[in-house]
Order: sequence, then structure tokens, then C-alpha cells
Amino acid sequence: MGYYQPRLFLVLVFLNCGIPKNEPSPLFTKGIYPVVFSPTDFPLHPKTGKLMQASADCKSCHETVYKNWNKSRHKVALTNELYKESHAREPSPWCVNCHAPLRVAGSEKVPYRGEEGVSCLVCHAREGKILTGKLPEKVTAHQYGINPQFKDERLCESCHDFNFPTAATAMSEGKNFHYTDQPMQSTVAEYRASAYYGKVTCQGCHVFSGTAQSHSFPGGHALDRLKKDLRLEVLRENAESITLRIYAQGIGHAFPTGDLFRTLRIRLSDAEQKLAQEIELRHFFENVPKAQQTVASPLKMRVREETLPPPQLDYVSMREYALPWSPDSRRVRTELYIDYLAETNTRTTHLPAHVTRPLIKKEIFYLKPAPKVQPKG
Repeated sequence: MGYYQPRLFLVLVFLNCGIPKNEPSPLFTKGIYPVVFSPTDFPLHPKTGKLMQASADCKSCHETVYKNWNKSRHKVALTNELYKESHAREPSPWCVNCHAPLRVAGSEKVPYRGEEGVSCLVCHAREGKILTGKLPEKVTAHQYGINPQFKDERLCESCHDFNFPTAATAMSEGKNFHYTDQPMQSTVAEYRASAYYGKVTCQGCHVFSGTAQSHSFPGGHALDRLKKDLRLEVLRENAESITLRIYAQGIGHAFPTGDLFRTLRIRLSDAEQKLAQEIELRHFFENVPKAQQTVASPLKMRVREETLPPPQLDYVSMREYALPWSPDSRRVRTELYIDYLAETNTRTTHLPAHVTRPLIKKEIFYLKPAPKVQPKG
């Protein structure tokens, strides 16, 4: 059966702490352990009777799902250039346990089909069964395992919500690896703090089961979708300043989310296209000073949040900035970018700017004339 290596009773007790007895154990362990398959974990193909050992084995019956997954970020979780760039600088093995979790018994240190990243098998195969949230209409194709985690955010939580590791174990995995109490990625916690929680699931926005978009997993790299979901507004408030508002609609968590260094960057320029203002929306974090470091502390900590917050009653989130602006300028050019690498990495990477900092959209806003200043007296 699929299991976390090694099988330590105390580890399993720790991982299941707080889980009601009638709830299934988490399918993943927040990167602490990989998912290790024995031969009996691979399901049998319903037509050929052979073991299904690759995502391509699902294609003949699930062509839409396969094609969408094959173009998704899940497919290239281990092999995309941005991940390889970051992992080369900080090669922590626990990162791989989320980006390519699957191993086979006897080769636990080597990702099984790493080129498939987060594959069909990673999420849907265990003990020779196909895991799902509910039985499909045709129940004769496979042996099925029903797991309610497929219906809500618990399925996503292990890889999209976790804390900083301790300084002493950041380059480890397994029983030698430990997390601190400082959040590193908090996408699921942000979702639970939003108006979407309990109304629209993660799967409702990112999986689209039963549609032509099924298993496409759009996210921070879906620029066409971000172009629609993110909106800017620029207004002249007085002679010396403008108001910039950034809105997010249809995003069920804070934005940006995920990697701490992911940044929403807004550049504003005047009629001569001279850069006048630049705003960064992101999680701000700093290195823990050496004098305060212990083996149990993280190497970095969040110090403030300046993101678009989780949406509330109207399902829209917004941030507003008052920015100095020349009273003679009647036009504001805006450019909206998303940064996928940390600032220091962006300056030294060999990757092109359209990969590390793609443009989401650009717009021009026309301002009302600046109000005349009435002379005193």
C-alpha cells in the first residue's frame, strides 16, 4: 500500500493529531515525507488489465482531463524553469516531496516519473484503487476509494499551506525535519478567512470537474485570467496627488499568495513615460538576526503583509494608495506585472524577464484637471 517512508507510529500519531476518528488521514504530509508506492498501489487499467503506471494510462478514458493536466503547472511542478532556478539556490529535499511526491519502494530518494510532477497517480491512486470524492455514475471501470477530502480544501492544504522549517532542519526531510510556528505559505488559511469559505471550494475555482476546463489548475501563471480578475482605478483627488486602487474579484484568498517572494508590481508613469511611482504588493519577510537564531527558530520570518486581502462580503478585495502626482500631468500610464522570483534572484538569473516578471496588462488613465488652489486671504 502507499505509505510515508519510514512507517513510524509516532510520526503518524503526530500527523493525525486533531483529526476526528471518522476522518481519513491526510494524503500528504506537508512535504515531510514522500508518497511511496508498492506494486499493489498501482491500479489496473479497466481495458487492458495492466498496471497503470503513468498519467498517459488515463488518457484513453479521460482525454479532456489528461490534456488539461498535461498543460498545467501541476504537470511541470518539478521541471519548470522557475522552480529549478529557486531550488538550485536552496536545494531542500522537502520541497521535492510536494513538487514530485511519488516514489516507488526501494527508490525513495528518486522521484518516480518526476517529469510528471503532481500527476494523476499522486492524487488519485492508493492501494490499487482510484480515490475520488464520490462514486462516478459508471462504477464498473475501477475499484474506487471514497475520500471526502477531495470535496474541499483539505486535499490542497498539505502542499499549499505550511510553516517555515526550523533553521537546523531546513535541508532535511522525514523524521529529522521539523516546522516552526511561523507561516511560510498560507493560501488555505487565507481561503478560510474569505467570504468564499463554505460556499465555493478550491476545486470550484481550480479543478472545474466535469467541464471542458477540468483539471486545468489555473493559478498565478494564468495571465489571461489575472487580466480579468485584477482591476486598477486611478483618480485625481487633489492638485498634488492621485488615488490608486487595486481590486481583485473572483480570487478566493489573498493575492499574491503562495511563494513569499511572489509580487504584484504596479508601475505608474507620466505622459513622457517616465517612471513616477512603483507599488509592490507582497508578503514582506526578513532574515532572523543571528543573535536571535536558535536551532528551533526559522531562518526567515514574515514582518508584514501588503497583499490584496482575502475577499469579504462582496467577494472583492481592494487596496488603496495616495500617491504624489504633478498637477500638470493629465495622464497616468499603468503596467501591472507579477514577479515569480525573489528580487535578488531576478537580478542575477539567466532567465528572461518575460518568464520571471511577465506583464499582466497595461492601461492609460486620464485625469480630471487639478483643482485650482485658491489664494489665501
